[in-house]
Amino acid sequence: MELERISVVLRPRAPREALDLGAAMLRANAGAVWSAWFAFTLPVFVICNALGVMLDLPWLGLVLMWWLKPLFDRLPLYVLSRAVFDRTPNWRETLRGQRQWSWRSTVAALSWLRIDSNRALRLPMELLEGAPRKLRSARWKVLRRRIVADTSLLTYGCLQFELVLFLSAWLLGAMLIPHEWRADSLGDFFRNDVRDASTAWLLLAAAMAYLAMSAIEPLYVACGFALYLNRRTQLEAWDIDLAFRRMRTRLQGLGKVLGMLLACTCAWPLSGQAATPSGVPRKPSATSLQQVFRQPVDSADARFAAAAAETYRDPRFGGEYTTRKWVFKYTPKAQPNAQPIPFPAFGAALAIVFKALMWLLLIVAIAALLRFAWRWRGQLAPTPDEPASAMSPGVRVSVVADAPLPADLAGAARALWQAQHQREALALLYRGCVEQTARLLKVPPSADATEADWLRQAAAIDDPARAQRAIAIVRTWQFAAYAGRYPDDAGMEHLLSGWPVEAGASA
Repeated sequence: MELERISVVLRPRAPREALDLGAAMLRANAGAVWSAWFAFTLPVFVICNALGVMLDLPWLGLVLMWWLKPLFDRLPLYVLSRAVFDRTPNWRETLRGQRQWSWRSTVAALSWLRIDSNRALRLPMELLEGAPRKLRSARWKVLRRRIVADTSLLTYGCLQFELVLFLSAWLLGAMLIPHEWRADSLGDFFRNDVRDASTAWLLLAAAMAYLAMSAIEPLYVACGFALYLNRRTQLEAWDIDLAFRRMRTRLQGLGKVLGMLLACTCAWPLSGQAATPSGVPRKPSATSLQQVFRQPVDSADARFAAAAAETYRDPRFGGEYTTRKWVFKYTPKAQPNAQPIPFPAFGAALAIVFKALMWLLLIVAIAALLRFAWRWRGQLAPTPDEPASAMSPGVRVSVVADAPLPADLAGAARALWQAQHQREALALLYRGCVEQTARLLKVPPSADATEADWLRQAAAIDDPARAQRAIAIVRTWQFAAYAGRYPDDAGMEHLLSGWPVEAGASA
């Protein structure tokens, strides 16, 4: 890989900063990306919708275009993977370049990996690296570590952006429709308009979905490619590698200059020695580094140590930081001379048995709770000993809420009570109490009134005895309806004797 030609500033970034880098790369190469995108996807869109119309399935084009997204993602990735090395291809080169990549990963992405939420990160790894299957699987486990949540959020976020664009276009069209042509409610729209939608409307919906996909899908691929570059920079230290390569280039150029200077310096004393007479003493030749560079030998070491110390203080390369975490107070310390556990296989089997017993105990506890809840529900529900058909027609009519009360309210309620229809008997007695209380107070009976409302109405009765009897009937009905607590026969007879059961009877 020619890292020296890369046009992106390589450094470890946070995942969200890498997503911003992907959006910037897409903006810089927007013309090349979307020209190749429409050159390939627009004919496919026409073919898919024509096939749907021919098969009398106009919705088929919309489904096929959504399903072929992994095939379309190869185009933006090809453009961006070349553009980062300052070789942006045109749309013809992009279409021809698809033959260089393997189609095996695309077939997998269109079949069992179609709903993979990490497709944006998996796509550049499989197409750009071209590793064998076993190596690719191990590579994927390392590459996806620590960023699988970010890639999933990228997938769901781009999906929501597509839905927003698609629904916004339809809502804009709905705002332009006259009011008399609109559906009365959203339910009527889905029940009538959507069901009776014509082929033209479905093709229009497919076109709106295609435009929304064309706007968001290249951004999705670019952000996934930026995450891939950032992850490889973190794992393989591309930024450090690139810095060393640039340093080597500079030192190679500097080495040529220093070599020429050293050659001239070494040649100068030799020429001077040949011209000096033998009797004249010669000056010592400059052969040490200190004499050549005119500086102490250890000054470079001091500068290097200072630069290294400053580098280590940089938070990107380590630095000092404080970490706080919760630990158990009484954590047993590991003993260096601990004896090995005897019979490790037996211990492992015993652990599996106890684990199975705990799961079984949990299942039994859940089943017991469900059985208890079912029995409690059975206690709260009406459990008549006889079927409802055993009641006489007159009694059945009197129990119905809309039916008129019987003339002999006490007799009807007593007959229900003796037939073991206790809930129906108290319900009939409660109805009679409510209607006669409303008649006495000259207030209209309301279907929305609760037991608490009728308790307040009963307290407003001028006759204290009648008020207490009405309150007792309402309280008895509340205990029976909500707690399953019924009075005994004597208590029921006490409620049936007097007002409001017997018209004109004294309290």
